[in-house]
Amino acid sequence: MNSKLKTKKNFTEGPIFFRITLFAIPIMLTGILQVCYGMADNIVVGRFSGDTTALPAVGSTGTLVNLILNLLLGCAAGTSVVVAQLYGAGQSKRVERTVHTALTFSLFAGIFMALLGLVISRPMLTLMGTKPEILDKAVLYFRIICAGIPASAVYNFGAAVLRSVGDSKKPLIILSSTGIINVALNLVFVILCNMTVEGVALATIVSQYASAVWVILALARYEGRGECYGFSFRKLCFDVTLIKRILRYGIPTGLQSAMFSVSNMLLQSAVNTFPTTTVAANTIAGNIDGLTYTAINSFAQAAMTFTGQNYGAGKVERIKKVMIFTVLQTIIVGVLIGQIELLFGKQIAMLYIDPSDPNKPIILDTTMKIITLLLSTYFICGIMDCMSGALRGMGYSILPMLISLSSICGLRILWVFFVFPLERMNNIMGLFTCYPVTWGTASVIFIVFAVFAYRKLKKALSKSTN
Repeated sequence: MNSKLKTKKNFTEGPIFFRITLFAIPIMLTGILQVCYGMADNIVVGRFSGDTTALPAVGSTGTLVNLILNLLLGCAAGTSVVVAQLYGAGQSKRVERTVHTALTFSLFAGIFMALLGLVISRPMLTLMGTKPEILDKAVLYFRIICAGIPASAVYNFGAAVLRSVGDSKKPLIILSSTGIINVALNLVFVILCNMTVEGVALATIVSQYASAVWVILALARYEGRGECYGFSFRKLCFDVTLIKRILRYGIPTGLQSAMFSVSNMLLQSAVNTFPTTTVAANTIAGNIDGLTYTAINSFAQAAMTFTGQNYGAGKVERIKKVMIFTVLQTIIVGVLIGQIELLFGKQIAMLYIDPSDPNKPIILDTTMKIITLLLSTYFICGIMDCMSGALRGMGYSILPMLISLSSICGLRILWVFFVFPLERMNNIMGLFTCYPVTWGTASVIFIVFAVFAYRKLKKALSKSTN
């Protein structure tokens, strides 16, 4: 292997189980920090803005924000797969060119998506059934958030590069530091400057640009050390061949995430038909269960990175162990964190609500009902994500997308239109039951195809060595 590739973590050799854990923990903590900073936005605006419509206004934009960001995150995942495969194969020159092509693409894609978001903000939020009393605040919040999309794109592409070569700690350090900026500015803008939704939005984009600058500086330091994945402005390029390879993995992943967001927008539209107390409860529940999701998703990212490197190195037996270990770990972590959150769920939910709000009991009760259902079953989502990550690491891009579109998005859309309207299901719990149902369906299908893909790869490698 090229000497330049020895200085970071090579996952094609040595024990797997504990290395997956050590790799996943920083990703998990990074994701939890991101959720916590988002929670801080909502806590500050919910408790200290003095505006009872501010929290549901921010919450009503969540699925639309995710729709745009997930398209970019999908392409970042494509970068991660390509870099991991090239890194595992020891192709340092192509790793270098991929990194600089990906970062160039991330900036232009981020600018395009930001402009798109500004254009569609009011029409889409209106189409989603956002209530008139919170619509203007929701549009204002979303438009300010759009200004931070280019920075978010650059950061996520840079973080994807670092993780694909085994460095999951640096993104944690970056977000833990810039997140403090976010929280501090939340307090300054909302409490001292008497802002509401615009205050937390401005705090968010400032921290996003700080993260983008930091990740570029971190990659530039590796360039100074002679690492193939280091960054230099003079090496920025746009290699069409590599872009096609990145997009081959990234577009299906992005479309899959986008379709998740579309189906969740339908669910949000259904939530918006309930009183604003339910919308606020859904916002709080989404923040709380987000902690569990980010924890289990860290093992899905580990599955993709470990599988990608071993796929590039042609070590198929290790891929089997990666799939088994990541599923086992995500089940343990999902159940453990989910139950801890349920234990303290009411105390966490109370942080979001102004103590003087007369609707506090209703919001708390609805929040607890939602998180009890979701957190008890979230580990199933982890199984699904780990198998999807392993398939992408093995070079499959279209297959995970098709499985997700049919068994997740398709079923959720059918649920909203045909199951939710039924008399017994026409309530908030009937709506959210679609989550564990679709997770379970998708998990079974993903396992079947992951086993098939592994056996096919093993057979192909066996023939090539004979």
